[in-house]
Amino acid sequence: MESILKELAQLNQYGVAFLMSFGVTWLICGVFWKVSSANTAGYATLFQGLAALPAALLISYWMGALTERPGSDILTSLVMTIAMSQMLILPLIIVMQAKKHHTLIPFVFSASLTIHFVMYFWLYQTWIYVAMSAVIAAGVAFIYSRAKGEGMPSGRDAARCCFFTGGTLITTGIIFLFL
Repeated sequence: MESILKELAQLNQYGVAFLMSFGVTWLICGVFWKVSSANTAGYATLFQGLAALPAALLISYWMGALTERPGSDILTSLVMTIAMSQMLILPLIIVMQAKKHHTLIPFVFSASLTIHFVMYFWLYQTWIYVAMSAVIAAGVAFIYSRAKGEGMPSGRDAARCCFFTGGTLITTGIIFLFL
């Protein structure tokens, strides 16, 4: 099993297509928080995966990662389950958008992202995913702790959260490109 996981990690370059694609969309969401209304930025953050996922799958296809999968159908099912696990946060994010708690959306999404990526520690057999998750969790908590007032974080705080999360994903992707 260990050799199959190592082959999967090498074939996917440790998930670099997903890290880079989602990193870019997180950065774009940060821009939305800077230049548009909280409602628009909330929607952009909620639906960023609609742009990032197809981009990541296309890049993965070009890399040959979708056609030459090592292991059995059970491993493929496990990978898909891990990949789709983050979607379980969407009902909460949708309710937050509907209740106009827009500026909390990036923080909650980032928190779920950290939990989601810890599972990739085992899948790709690298501690870098745990480190990345810890960095995002600590960074987002720090940004949230610095928010002014006792109410919701500001749009500026939401932008910082998006920029930090996106930057960390891209930095991790760059690290994997050089492994």
